[in-house]
Amino acid sequence: MAVACASVFFDSCSTGEDTDEVSFYFPQYEAADFAGGDFPCLTGWNVVSVCGDERVHKTVPAQEKAVSFVLEKNSPCAVLAFPVILCADREIEFFKPAGCIYPEQRSLSFLHGFSASVLDEFYSHAVLSSTSSEKAVSYARRFNWEKFISVIEQKNDFPSPELLYNPWLLEKSTVLEGIAAGSFSATYLGMKNVRAVSEAEIRTAIEKKSLILEKNFNVPSGADFALFSKYFPFNITGNEKSFTVKYGVQEEFLCVFSGIQTVRAFISVSKDGKITLALNSIPI
Repeated sequence: MAVACASVFFDSCSTGEDTDEVSFYFPQYEAADFAGGDFPCLTGWNVVSVCGDERVHKTVPAQEKAVSFVLEKNSPCAVLAFPVILCADREIEFFKPAGCIYPEQRSLSFLHGFSASVLDEFYSHAVLSSTSSEKAVSYARRFNWEKFISVIEQKNDFPSPELLYNPWLLEKSTVLEGIAAGSFSATYLGMKNVRAVSEAEIRTAIEKKSLILEKNFNVPSGADFALFSKYFPFNITGNEKSFTVKYGVQEEFLCVFSGIQTVRAFISVSKDGKITLALNSIPI
């Protein structure tokens, strides 16, 4: 069965090499639901294209709609766009990247930032293992990235009402090992040991003092705050944000205290449902 499933993701092909200038369109950044003053302001994108051992970096201002790269036709290329946000008067990267895989895609999305990062790391491992760029690209051509993308989209389209599909919670090392070994199957893309955590639950945890505060950090009494996960999409249920987290794994968030400061927050959930929130004492 594993062999049969894996065969869907691999085929044999050979293509002539040529180049093409390709424009990749950025995703919508600011969700209408969170257009208030607390939403981190986008100042630009740090973009990288990766094919074999070739990496090309570009910095693009926020008002631009697309970015262009000259790429080899029919050679799998990862394009990743990291949002640059303004936080406490500093420009930082915080969110996971948007991305896509060329030639299957030409629009960047936050959902496929994970897909692009898998191909990026595949090429990086090839470089570290002294595999030639030509051999790495040739192997990547044999993998069915279109099917990979399709399965990710199917998982994303049919989540439970309360649970947002977050591909960054997958075991990326297992995904990469399956691709390298030629044994990859769609089962690698299913989330395990996860649950949704609502902002209301986190507020309750704060009220019950079920949180860890670093020395010299105090939550101002009655302070309002907004949380933003590193994975940009938020699950909206009844006008409330919720996030998908993995049991026992500390997830990083941006915690914005209205009019006061912005800090990093680390949230973990135990199997018995206890939420632990750690707030970094150093403002971002």
